[in-house]
Amino acid sequence: MKTIQFLHCAFFLLWVAAVTGLSSCQEGTVIPDGSEEGKQVAVFPQLAGMYDVTAASSGAASRATTNDFLTHIINLQEGSTLRLLAKKKDEAAARTKDYVVRTSGGGSQSLFPCVIDETTGAITSESKEPLFLPPGDYTFSAISPAHKYGSSHSIGNAESVIASNNQWTQTQASSITIDNQKSSQIILLNPLMQLTARITFTLRKKPGSGISSLAVMQDGIEVDRVKEEPVTLENVGDSIPAQVCANNKRLFIKEKDVKTIRKTFDGKEEECLWGEACLLPIDNRSMPMAVILNLMVNGVPTQFTFSIVNRIFYGGYSYNYVVTVKMSDGITVANWQETSWTTTVHSN
Repeated sequence: MKTIQFLHCAFFLLWVAAVTGLSSCQEGTVIPDGSEEGKQVAVFPQLAGMYDVTAASSGAASRATTNDFLTHIINLQEGSTLRLLAKKKDEAAARTKDYVVRTSGGGSQSLFPCVIDETTGAITSESKEPLFLPPGDYTFSAISPAHKYGSSHSIGNAESVIASNNQWTQTQASSITIDNQKSSQIILLNPLMQLTARITFTLRKKPGSGISSLAVMQDGIEVDRVKEEPVTLENVGDSIPAQVCANNKRLFIKEKDVKTIRKTFDGKEEECLWGEACLLPIDNRSMPMAVILNLMVNGVPTQFTFSIVNRIFYGGYSYNYVVTVKMSDGITVANWQETSWTTTVHSN
């Protein structure tokens, strides 16, 4: 097994969009109209995209610190949902409202108020009434998918969940004053970030080594010793800690979820197989994670097993592995490397 230097690719989300064309919410939304509190201000949250970064500190912080590596912004996945939480100063409970991400007429992405099924997260209706808030000082945070924050919902392995994160100054809840001199106000949220970790696998044929075909069998890639129990998010803004815990569970990247991509190695572009999975943050230093690759090499079923040792998987980071398959003295072998690059990743 080759050893190389590696970098973690943290990925973050920032919401940025124009108010023009925003639709509004219908009756029955979870935001109270607040008419008993006097003046109401129509609030329009702005939407943006997602940051890819090449490296960042992975240690937890007692208070928000700055991450200097936020760079490339991409869009949030079309049709995804988001729950906005508006917490007024000196009030215990936050007001909430749900939105769906839409691109209107090929322009910038916008947040359209909607109603969702709390069990499945499916959108049951879209509506026309904006969020109304009484004037005052608020903190605004958000989570996507919308239904992943509630009294009975939890986050498990294989789920992509993005949210405000108070560990970083760039991703913490936004502090904004709702002005009583205005009838409407635009709210710009701070960047959001991925709460789960991501693991990716790139499978390549070593040129000139006797490998003519490489494919993934039905079971694809198996990742063993991931966190057993799902996590309930107590507060939007919290991180999911990477802790030593029960890890006798596994997840699969099935054949149908493995894509064919083109990637450059040693200055030459190659066709490769690529798959990814989200997993709950975990400290696996005491018990190595096992990866089983179920492949077809030159039409022959072949299985490779690797161990990931001394690794902590932090939320918001991508851990990227490259497997190079070749023939050596008539025997199929594979070199396993942990590497780093950035790639476009969308939330589900």
